[in-house]
Amino acid sequence: MTGSRVNAFLCAVLFSLSPHLAAAADPQGSGPATAPPRGLAPPPGAPTVEEPATPAEPGVPAEETLPDKFGAPQGPRVTMTGLSAIDPAGAGLINSGNGGFAGTLWSGSARSAVSARIAQLPAAPNSPAMQSLMRRLLLTSAQPPAGTAPPDEPSFLALRLSKILANGWLDESAMLAAQSARDDSFARQTAAEALLLQGRDGDACSDATAMRQSASDPYWLKLRVLCYLQAQDTSAATLTLDVMRERGIEDDAFFALAGALAEGAAAPQITALPRPSGLHLALLRHANKSAPANLAAWVPATALLSQSNDVDVRLTASERAAAAGLLPADQLRMAYEADTFTPDQLDDPEEWAPKLSPARANALYLQSITKRTLPAARAAAFAAALQRAESQNRFALFAQMTDELALQIQPSPQTAWLAPYIERVLLQSGRDKAVEQWLMTLNAPSDAPTVNAIQIHLAFARPSTENIARLQGAMTWLGENALQPGGAKDWLMDRATREIPLLEALGYVIPPDAQWAASATTAGVVPQGPAAEALIALTRTAQDGRVGETALNALVALGQGGPTRAQGQTVARVVKALMAVGLRNEARAIATEAVLGSPIRLRK
Repeated sequence: MTGSRVNAFLCAVLFSLSPHLAAAADPQGSGPATAPPRGLAPPPGAPTVEEPATPAEPGVPAEETLPDKFGAPQGPRVTMTGLSAIDPAGAGLINSGNGGFAGTLWSGSARSAVSARIAQLPAAPNSPAMQSLMRRLLLTSAQPPAGTAPPDEPSFLALRLSKILANGWLDESAMLAAQSARDDSFARQTAAEALLLQGRDGDACSDATAMRQSASDPYWLKLRVLCYLQAQDTSAATLTLDVMRERGIEDDAFFALAGALAEGAAAPQITALPRPSGLHLALLRHANKSAPANLAAWVPATALLSQSNDVDVRLTASERAAAAGLLPADQLRMAYEADTFTPDQLDDPEEWAPKLSPARANALYLQSITKRTLPAARAAAFAAALQRAESQNRFALFAQMTDELALQIQPSPQTAWLAPYIERVLLQSGRDKAVEQWLMTLNAPSDAPTVNAIQIHLAFARPSTENIARLQGAMTWLGENALQPGGAKDWLMDRATREIPLLEALGYVIPPDAQWAASATTAGVVPQGPAAEALIALTRTAQDGRVGETALNALVALGQGGPTRAQGQTVARVVKALMAVGLRNEARAIATEAVLGSPIRLRK
C-alpha cells in the first residue's frame, strides 16, 4: 500500500516537471520567426503548448486569456496557465511553443548583469523589430538568471514588469503581476498601476491590492487614499494624508488633488506631472479634470488619453500608441482623416504645418495625399509626407498607414522620380511585387542608382532565390559607384556604408570592389553611456552563447532611436551578434528596418 502511494507521488512529480524538462532540452533560443510589427503571432500551423496548471493563489485565477482589445498588441489570444517547477520570478505568459523563447533563455547569465540591462531598455522605441524582440524577452517564462535579489530590491519578475508597463502592455502587466508572490511589493505595485491605467479603479481597490492596507511604502499609502476616496470615506483619506505629510512624502499634484477631493472642494487643474502614474490619472478622473496635454506622449496612458475630447491630445496619444505598436495603423489613419482642414491648408501643408500642433500637422500632410487626383501631384504630396515622417523617426508607422495609398500610385515617366522613396514604403509593408513593377519601368541611364537600391533592398526584405542571385552584382556596382563623383554620390555613399556592413553581418560574401565599405566610417548616432557599455558587452555574450543577455545588449545598444537612427556599424554589430546566437529572423528584421527606414540624401 505504501509503495503504491510512493509510485503515485513520483508519477505526479514527473508529470508536473515534464514540460520544463522538455524546454531545458531545447538548445535553441530563437523560438519561431520574428513576429509581425503589431503583435506576436506564431507561424501558421505552429502548435500552442500549454503547461499543466498548478493550484492558483487565493483570488488569482489558474487560467486566464489575454483579450484582443485596444491597448494590447494585436495577434492571437495568449492563454496563461499556472507554472510548475520554476522560480516564480521567472514566470511568464509565453514559452517556446507559442511565440516565446526557450526556458533556458537566461542560462549562463548573472542576475546583476541582466537586471542592469533590463533597467536600461528603451521604452516603446519607434521600431517594430525592437518592440517584438523586447516583448518576447520580457514575457517569456524561463528560469531566472543565477543570483538572488537583495531584500530591498525588485525581484527579477518586478524588473521585467516595470518595462512591460513602460511599453504600454497593460493587460500583460496585470496578468503577469498576478502571478507574483503575495509579498512582492514591487510586482504587486505594477499590477495596481496597470489596473489604474486601464481605468479599472474598482479592481485596483479590490483584494488584488490588499497589500495597500498594511504596507507603509509611499505608493501603497497613496493607493490607500485613493481607495478611501472611492469608497467616500473622506475621514480615513484625510487621516492617511496627514500621516503622509508627517512622513515627509512629496507629491504636490497628488496632495492637491486628493486633498481637494477629501474636503469636497474644487480640485485645481494640474498643468504638469513630472512623474506621472496611474494614481494621478485616477485622481484626475475622480476630480473630473483633464490630464496635462504633455501626458499624451506617455505611452502607458495613451489608451485612456486617445479618448480625450481635445483633438490635439487625442491625436497625439493615438500617434504615440500607434508608434508603440499598441494601436493599429489604420485606426490612426482614420483619426487623421476625421480632422477638418480648409482647401488652402490642404493645398500647401508646408506653409500651414507650423501653425498647427505636430499631430494635426501630420494629419494635414496625410490628407494632402488623398485630396490630390493628378498622379504627379499625389506623388509630390506622398514624398513630402514621407520626409516629414522620417524627420520624426516614424518611417515604419508611415508605411503601415499609407500601404494602400502607395499601391494607388502607379509607376510612370511622371512619377519615376518617386521610386527611391516609395519602394521603401512598399517593401516595409511586404509589397515586393509592386516594387518589381517600379523596377521594370526604370530604364534610363540616370535610373541606375535607384535600380541598384531596389535590387539590394529586395534582397534584404525578401531574400528569395531570384533576389539573392543579383545581389553580388548589385553590391559590386554600389561599391564602385559610391566612390565616383556625381549627383547621387552622397546617397550612394550613405547606402554603401550602411548596407554593405549589414549584408556582411547577415553572412553574405562581399565582393572585392565593395569590401572597403564593410569597415568604413558610418553615419548615425554614436552610442554613449549604457548604449556604449552594452555594445562592448555584446560581442562577449554572443560568443558565450547567452541568448537572452545578447538580445538585451542589442536592444540597449540600438537605443531609443532604434535601427534607423543608430550608427551603421552599431547596427551591423548588433545584427552579427544576434546571428551568432541563432536569432537569425530577429537579426534580419533589424537590418531591414535600418536600411528601409534611413532617410535618404538624394539631389533632384
